[in-house]
Formats: sequence, C-alpha cells, structure tokens
Amino acid sequence: MKWNAIGIVEVTAYSNTVVVMDNMLKAADVRVCSFHKKMGGKMVRGIVAGEVSAVDAAIDAAEASRHAIGDENLKVAVNISNPHPEIIKLMNMMNDLLGEEPVSLPKEEPEQEKVEAVEKPKTTRRRTTKK
Repeated sequence: MKWNAIGIVEVTAYSNTVVVMDNMLKAADVRVCSFHKKMGGKMVRGIVAGEVSAVDAAIDAAEASRHAIGDENLKVAVNISNPHPEIIKLMNMMNDLLGEEPVSLPKEEPEQEKVEAVEKPKTTRRRTTKK
C-alpha cells in the first residue's frame, strides 16, 4: 500500500482505543502502523497510515466515535501529511504490527547504469620444485 500520511489518535483505555481504531479501519483504506499501550496512566496511542484522503476519512471516523466511547475519552485525533522521516522514528513506527515490511517513506532512488560483470581470464601457475 502506498501511503503519504499518518493519522494519530490518543484515547483513554485500551477498549476505547479498539473501538476507535475499528471505526477508522472500516471507514477508509488505511492500515495500523503502531499501537502503544504503555503511555502512562490509561492512555493508548494508535497510528494508521494511508493516502491523505483516506487518513482524513479515518480521522473523521475517529471523531465520530466520541458518541460511543464518551466525549472526554478521545484526547487527540490528527492527520499528518507527508511526515518527516524523523517523525517516523519518533513514533516508533519502524515495526509494523501486521507483520509487513517496516513502514518508511518512499525514497526516490537514482537510476544506476547497468554494469556487466567481466570475467577475469583464468591464469595458470606453474609449480616449481627445488631439488
């Protein structure tokens, strides 16, 4: 999946976060990149990634989840378009919970010229023995 935005939610209580993340995943073509339970207290952070419009729709779904989990339990719901690579490191998103490749920004690699391997001619050595 190509992505260029991340959506971050911070919610009080694990079960509330599951409800919010479920609504986000059902509302848009995004995937879970990170899910942290150890934030101190009862706070849980979830991060999704996808195209900007998909992440916007997922954040809207998270905001709509307030009625199910309680208005005071959704602390943060934001979209970050084109996050800097250092933000990816900061958010501990290098290991994807879905078992896929680590999440990283797409990199443009310069085209390289193809270089054909040239075989070296085999050389034979003569063994000389001293008498």
